[in-house]
Amino acid sequence: MKNIALVAALCALAVAQPALAQDDSAAEEASADIQAELQQADPDEAGQNAGVALAEMMGAIFSAEPLTAEQEARLPAAGAAANALVPEGVYGRMMREMMNGTLGGLLDMVAEEGDAMSSLDLADYTGLSGAQIDALTEDQRRELTTIFDPVYQARMEAGMAEMTAMMEGVFGRLEPGLREGLSKALATRFSMDELDAINAFFSTPAGEKYAGESLIMFTDPQIMASVGQAMPVLMEEMPAFFGGKGDPASDLPEPRRYDDLTPSEQRRASELLGVDQATLRARMAEAEQAKGEEAEAELQEGLDEAEAGDSFEDAMEDVGTE
Repeated sequence: MKNIALVAALCALAVAQPALAQDDSAAEEASADIQAELQQADPDEAGQNAGVALAEMMGAIFSAEPLTAEQEARLPAAGAAANALVPEGVYGRMMREMMNGTLGGLLDMVAEEGDAMSSLDLADYTGLSGAQIDALTEDQRRELTTIFDPVYQARMEAGMAEMTAMMEGVFGRLEPGLREGLSKALATRFSMDELDAINAFFSTPAGEKYAGESLIMFTDPQIMASVGQAMPVLMEEMPAFFGGKGDPASDLPEPRRYDDLTPSEQRRASELLGVDQATLRARMAEAEQAKGEEAEAELQEGLDEAEAGDSFEDAMEDVGTE
């Protein structure tokens, strides 16, 4: 269920509207303040503090230019359009459709069989290695599920129902802010005549239906399936993200190692970092080795994900046929 919760959260966040501008200096200042606060926080309050800190950082990072007087005058018309596009309860409906449709298909992909524990669940429950669990047939997993957790299916359904209800409530709280932000965005991007034309369309039966469905449509299984069908193309390009097409900065010199520095630079770097020169040399060598190992691991992970592209495409096609 932890995997499904993560997928659900990511899918839900994917429908959030992007911010209009970013203030790098505010971001750096907020990040530094938040890190200091979290380091001083009581461990029992760490989770709650982290959430509050994230909200504060997002508020500092993303900001928008104040509206001009002309744009302010368009706000009422823009607000009417925003209310049509983000009607009351739209996020709750979106979450229900997403959980019952798209995420239902992903849940089937993870569990493989509705009445059998997944390989991941069995490995986690038994403590056995993935290779041992992967060797099991579907019938064997189903039998083990009956032995270990006879109410597994009911447990999964209850967890999904709880998650859906929770996400409906949480994301429902986003609606007022989304309507406000959308109103301002519309006021900046459209003239009064254009807003009047948009609202006139939204006042018709077809326009009213389109406005109410426009946000939800992006979670429709048909769209998700079409996106899934394009995944193999992305997977083919995945190695490029891990150096498959070379480094675009290959014509620039590499960052200097410790021994590339002049003696005065070595001394100054040590002074600034508060360590002796021998320690700095050793730590830099260790960091370089770790970075190389991490790059190799990431490359292998990218190749593995590319090989898994076909199974993902099949899963998304299943979602679209439900």
